[in-house]
Amino acid sequence: MEKSFIIIIIISFFTSMLCAQDSLCVFKTSSGVLAKFDGKKRPLNKGDFLNKKSTVYITSPSDIILIDSKGEAFNLEDVASYTYESILNHKAIEGQKSLTSKYFELIWDELLSRKSGKTIVGGVFRGDILMEFPIDSTKTASSKLTFSWKTQTDASQYFVFIKSKNFDEVYKFATNGNELTLYKDNPIFFEGNGFEWSVSTSEFPNFKNIPFYAFVWIDRSEYEKLKSNYKDLIEDLKAVGLSITEIEDTLCENYGVCKN
Repeated sequence: MEKSFIIIIIISFFTSMLCAQDSLCVFKTSSGVLAKFDGKKRPLNKGDFLNKKSTVYITSPSDIILIDSKGEAFNLEDVASYTYESILNHKAIEGQKSLTSKYFELIWDELLSRKSGKTIVGGVFRGDILMEFPIDSTKTASSKLTFSWKTQTDASQYFVFIKSKNFDEVYKFATNGNELTLYKDNPIFFEGNGFEWSVSTSEFPNFKNIPFYAFVWIDRSEYEKLKSNYKDLIEDLKAVGLSITEIEDTLCENYGVCKN
C-alpha cells in the first residue's frame, strides 16, 4: 500500500509537470485584468498558469507579459479578450536573444516550483534557508550592505555570522529584527573583498552544519563592466516594459550582479 501511494504521488507530480509544459505562465500583470479558469473569472496574478481552455480579459490598456516553458515571451496590451491560441500570436520580442530565453526558462521553473515550497535562484533550489540578501555568490557595489533574512514565528532573536574568506575569525551580531546594515568601512571588512555570511536562531551553532553565502565587494566601475555582459538581456527586458530598477533587481537576483 505504501509503495502504491509513493508511485501515485510521483505519477501525479510528473503529470502536472507535463501539463505545465503546454501552458503559459504570467510573468507580469496589471490590476483589473481577469482570466477565466475552469469556467470562473478571477483577477490574473503573477505565477498563474493558463491552459488551452483559459481566456484573458483586458478591460483597460495594460501591460501583460506571459512566458512559456521554452522561454518565449508574449505581450498583451490592448483592450480585448484573448484565448490561449490568440495569445501565441502576440510575441513580445522580435529576435529574442538566447540569454533572454534562458532567463525566462529560469523564471518559468521558479514559478512552477513555488507550489512545492522551494525557490530556484540561479538554477539552485533553496528550501528552508533563512538568508535572503545578499544571495549566494553575489558581487555588490555599494558603500553599505543590508543583510536580510526570513523570520520564524517561534524565534525572538537572530544571530548573523560574517567571516572573511581569507581568515578563520567569525564576527557575530545579535538582533531581534530581520535586517542588519553594515558599512564597507567597518573594520571587519578590512581583510580583503571576499566574505561569507549566515544567520541562525542559535547563538552558538555548529558552523559545519549551517550554510554560508558568499559575497564580494566591488566598485561601481566593475559593476558597470559586469552589467555590460548582459547587454542583450537588458535590451530585451526593456522591450517588454521592465523599468531600470526591475532590470537591476533581475541582474542581482538571478546573476549575482548587484548594487545596494
